[in-house]
Amino acid sequence: GDLGSSFIKRRLSMQPSSMAPLLDQVPESFFPAFMMMHTFNLNISSVILLVLIFIIIELALSHILYKYGIRKNPY
Repeated sequence: GDLGSSFIKRRLSMQPSSMAPLLDQVPESFFPAFMMMHTFNLNISSVILLVLIFIIIELALSHILYKYGIRKNPY
């Protein structure tokens, strides 16, 4: 997921550590969940739900870690 996101950011002339909402989170969560569909007997709606949950948790956690000085950026 990160490889694809980095490639697209370079093509859009974005800085490597710049914020790209959804572009940073969706591939990172979708591809692993999609690859594990059969292992965990998931359907596509479950995968989409997992992606949405991941995005919400990741964004919230990033802001919390930034607030406490653990991360350099709030994203």
